[in-house]
Amino acid sequence: MQLNRQLLQRFRLWWVLILVFMSISFLTRLALLVYSAGDLSWSPVDIVSPFLIGLLYDAVAALYFSIPMLLVVGLVSQRFLNSRPGRIFSHTFFILNLLVLLFNALSEWLFWNEFAVRYNFIAVDYLIYTNEVWKNIQQSYPLPAIFSGLALITFLSWFAIRKTIHSKSAPAGIFSRLGFIMLVVAAGLLNFFLVDDGFRNFSANKLNNELAGNGLYQFGNAFRKNSMPYLDFYANQDEHKVFKTLRQLLREPGANFTGKSETDLTRHIEPAGKPEKYNVVLISIESLSAEFLGYFEEYHNRQYPEVIRQAMGYIPKITPTLDSLVNESIFFTNLYASGTRTVRGLEALSTGLPPTPGQSVVKRLPTSSGLFTIGEVLKQNGYDCKYVYGGNSYFDNMGDFFGKNGYEVVDEDAIPADSIHHETAWGVCDEDLYTQAIKEMDKSYGDGKPFFEHIMTVSHHRPYTYPEGRVSIPPSMKLREGSLQYTDYAVDKFLKEAKNKPWFKHTVFVIIADHCASSSGRTDMPLNRYHIPAWIFAPGIVKPQKFERLTSQIDIPPTILGLLNLPYESKFFGYDMFRLENGRERLLLVNYQDIAYVKNGKMVVLSPRKEVRMYEPEFRTGNVKPIPMDTQMKEEAISYFQGAAWMLDHGSFKF
Repeated sequence: MQLNRQLLQRFRLWWVLILVFMSISFLTRLALLVYSAGDLSWSPVDIVSPFLIGLLYDAVAALYFSIPMLLVVGLVSQRFLNSRPGRIFSHTFFILNLLVLLFNALSEWLFWNEFAVRYNFIAVDYLIYTNEVWKNIQQSYPLPAIFSGLALITFLSWFAIRKTIHSKSAPAGIFSRLGFIMLVVAAGLLNFFLVDDGFRNFSANKLNNELAGNGLYQFGNAFRKNSMPYLDFYANQDEHKVFKTLRQLLREPGANFTGKSETDLTRHIEPAGKPEKYNVVLISIESLSAEFLGYFEEYHNRQYPEVIRQAMGYIPKITPTLDSLVNESIFFTNLYASGTRTVRGLEALSTGLPPTPGQSVVKRLPTSSGLFTIGEVLKQNGYDCKYVYGGNSYFDNMGDFFGKNGYEVVDEDAIPADSIHHETAWGVCDEDLYTQAIKEMDKSYGDGKPFFEHIMTVSHHRPYTYPEGRVSIPPSMKLREGSLQYTDYAVDKFLKEAKNKPWFKHTVFVIIADHCASSSGRTDMPLNRYHIPAWIFAPGIVKPQKFERLTSQIDIPPTILGLLNLPYESKFFGYDMFRLENGRERLLLVNYQDIAYVKNGKMVVLSPRKEVRMYEPEFRTGNVKPIPMDTQMKEEAISYFQGAAWMLDHGSFKF
């Protein structure tokens, strides 16, 4: 009993830190609950469970977080801890830990506000690309005020509990202290193997499940599971069955399998008409949700911030150019993104590959080079292929990926400093990007080559700033609507300049979003948060129409090649939508760790721990209703994702 009291007294500072950690975690969960009240399930079980399950994750995370404190108070000499310098050291070390915890609570709040989830892969990436992320934070938030507030709260919190932090350490022996430390470390190792991130998935409402988590625990979990081998985590089936099913799923008019082995899905694509080497400009616009367009406003019940009306006295037109293009293009009304991040959009638009679990192919070193891409196909057909990006192409491994997969990379470094009108953490404003892109097109045209340019914009992103004097919503307001208005302005300016070029009449412009502005919703796969617009604008080449068939983002590359009528050897998983028979449309989606297959008004969701669920999804609201399992759809879903993962892992998706 005496020994227990001695240990308790000796490790007092560690116990206090554990309690502080648990308290801050509880208050963070409570604050997020209040903030998201309108989207939560309010059944008693769904409200109580996040706090009970969360207690487990909080305790595990507190254990890991407090190990440095455990080692300090357990191994530093008793004489030093009881001395004045020792007390100063103890209090200072505790204050630093407290500051980190409060800073993390604020970070979780901001992350939740952006993504409506606890930390995940994105948070891990943010630590890798600190330059862009830090600049974005600087430009988006009043940091001096925030840090001053954090410092004040930290000091007041310490002052309130300072008397509990330190008392004279009891003379516990070194062996008893070492034994206690080893016991705590062993408990941490045991939790590493026994506690699973999936324990929090108790509800049909995604936000209730997210509340049950702990940000620091999930950050560590995301860091550890950055790579998720499909066979280890997801439902799978016999390899022979997978590829037999895929051969049925990937058949389409004009496609003949030429692969010599069962796992070789190469098809020869015979065009429907005479080949035309039109130039192709593929513009992927950052975060352009369908809901932002006037065409979809009523469908998505889009609401504009009252601050715009108060500041300007009216709601300005946000996307007049893009809205006007609806009637001048082939406009896709029922198109869905593959994922929730730019790298997922780039993956779909270049490889036509289903989104596999873990990291996007764009970032999956070393398997991200030499892949089958639309760039490689067009390069083999004599095209000058370029990826033109407004930021630093090091970000998200874009430069390495495109540079090793058939494209020449042109990023912000190619743009003269004296011609840049505005720049944020993510890169130059869209009009400067388009100016550089036109220079590259002129260069290709001058060399007598048809060109394919994939342009990736950055302006429609927090901190939502842009050059002065361009649009009616001033950049000082830092509103998404203003950034979107500027994005539309830049497209208009680009197309007007392009119309004066000799290559314009022989060019197909494809404008599409990389993903939606928000992925938040009550379910893990809210389809309304994947709905994106796309235009194929080519006066004199294509006939304007509303294309209303369900279309996946991975269908865009083969559809583009279909317009050109080029014969080629294909490994795409996407379809040429203008040739595909009716009734075969489908979607393939990813949301962090869950992957989904949508067809004929039903959705199969595959989750880690080899879970499979079946729903009837509501496209307009994102809600889902559980329904009995459709065995055939389940097998098709597994075949798509397992087959794509197998090909990447075995080097079979190479060009």
